[in-house]
Amino acid sequence: MSPETKKSRRNSPASRSQQSFTSDSSDRGCTSDQQCNDSRPTRKRASKPKVRTGCISCKRRHVKCDEGKPSCAECERLGLMCEGYALPKTKTLASRPERLLLPKPKLRPLAGSGSKPSPSPQRTDHRPSVPLMPSYGFGWNEDDVWYFTLFKDQICHELSPYYITNFWTQTSLRDSMVNRCIHHSILGIGAYGRALMELRNEHSAHGKGPQTWWPPSKLNRHHQAALMHHSKALSHLRSNIGLYGLDGRLTMAATLLFIVFENMQGNYHSSGSLIRSGIKVLTNIRSTSPDSRSILRRQWDRYLTTPRDEVDDMTNMFARHSITSACLPFAHGKYAYHMLFTEGEEYDNSDDLGLCSPFTFTIPQTLDQARQIWDYLMIKLANFQSKVAWHNLNPDYDFDKSAAYREQAIYLSQLHDLGMGLDSLLFSPMDIRESKGLELLRLHHKVAVVAITCCLDPTEMMYDEFLSELEDVVQRCKLFMEFPTDVPVKVGFTNEAGRLPLLAHIGAKCRTARVRAEVVELLRASDWREGPWDSWSLANAVSGIMKIEGQLGMENAENTVPAKARYMWTNVFWDFEKQQMHVEYTKVLPNALGEFEKVHCVMGEPSAV
Repeated sequence: MSPETKKSRRNSPASRSQQSFTSDSSDRGCTSDQQCNDSRPTRKRASKPKVRTGCISCKRRHVKCDEGKPSCAECERLGLMCEGYALPKTKTLASRPERLLLPKPKLRPLAGSGSKPSPSPQRTDHRPSVPLMPSYGFGWNEDDVWYFTLFKDQICHELSPYYITNFWTQTSLRDSMVNRCIHHSILGIGAYGRALMELRNEHSAHGKGPQTWWPPSKLNRHHQAALMHHSKALSHLRSNIGLYGLDGRLTMAATLLFIVFENMQGNYHSSGSLIRSGIKVLTNIRSTSPDSRSILRRQWDRYLTTPRDEVDDMTNMFARHSITSACLPFAHGKYAYHMLFTEGEEYDNSDDLGLCSPFTFTIPQTLDQARQIWDYLMIKLANFQSKVAWHNLNPDYDFDKSAAYREQAIYLSQLHDLGMGLDSLLFSPMDIRESKGLELLRLHHKVAVVAITCCLDPTEMMYDEFLSELEDVVQRCKLFMEFPTDVPVKVGFTNEAGRLPLLAHIGAKCRTARVRAEVVELLRASDWREGPWDSWSLANAVSGIMKIEGQLGMENAENTVPAKARYMWTNVFWDFEKQQMHVEYTKVLPNALGEFEKVHCVMGEPSAV
């Protein structure tokens, strides 16, 4: 049989009728020659075909119905009551939610087609833009609008003038749109910033010199509003933890804002406790994986392998907070929270001061790489100095000097490599903010080299060999104060460690009266606060150690203090209720009984205890 004959038979009316009658089979709709081949055997007709039309009685018995009305012929023949006919079904469209259709993407032209290739898409920031004011149902008054605007336009830029971070300018403002704890924390910081601005203007109007930023005895309404918003922020955080459990990211963000509020008031003790709590929360966040290494080591590996997120940004901020007191001369004090970052480090021996397995890095090519290396390395240096300082004050305990000298050599080698990278960055194109941050990093690096070199000398006589380096840092700090800035300073507070810890360290370790007097003059030249330290409090602390060592009134002297008359700055305590700073000095060398004499000072007025 020819193909034309087969095709005509398949399309004949009889064939179409048969296909329609057996359409309920699984082969319904088969039209292609491959699926419906004439060589396949013909299906046998079912004995009781499915009836699609007719009365309800005939459908139940699966018989043909002539659809007679009011009763069909089949029901009348059998003497049955015809149950009538079902209502015809109407086809309804399935309702579904409207959706926006994306345009069909254009195909990229093939190579060699002669058409001009389309430019590659630019990276866009998918983070939501920050509105001018929150609109999440928060109650506002005229002062609250002023406080929020002051934080958004001024304070958030002053909090981190040396490090590029998005936490203050984007993350905290975005979270304040939906979280009441962050919202009231920002209002509290803005209110206290306005109180400080009015206090400074009041001193200037009465012709008074710069004053320390201690809370005044009589609170103005802005200071009272700051305390009220801070109390509300704490209340909302406790409520969220009680209702929904501990949210690590939210708790870290709120803790950073709480640290700012306490630092602005000079409350050293509360600020240190918050730093410790934040690091503990960070440890819980990073401990979800079965990694037994320290949080510092894991953070360094994340920097090398993983794109940074908001938690990494906050981690770097806590790392810098943890060494704020370590930059000062009492790194072994009770504020040495940097040790929490190195918990779980593996040592090569079982001694208390062992040789840590060093981390390796290449010479930085960008400022961001240099900062990441410094944030990691500075914690290791602070931890090393803290242990050495503790052993210097406790010589009766066993101390492996050979291991300490090996560790010192490793850190000095790493500082040398980092210094080469910092010097090479001087020739890179940078804006004003980056240039200022690079200069500050180079100053911290130079002081760290001197401190690591001299820390193993319990007499501190080795510092006399670095007089020229210390003088150079003082002169560069003087120029750093005159460095131009892209954001005008209004509040005069930054939450990062800047030049104040460097000047305080030189004032405590350099025994040349002329250099110390210059340090005190620079500290008192401006009413400035960095973190928990204000310039006048540090100036009084340096003056106190000069008075104990007999250098007051000898500001132009070049002679140094002998080892047996030297003191070191060992601790500090801020009495927030009495608004007093208590400083403790300890003699460098023990007496004949092996005890270290201590001198206690309240704002630079020493009294032996």
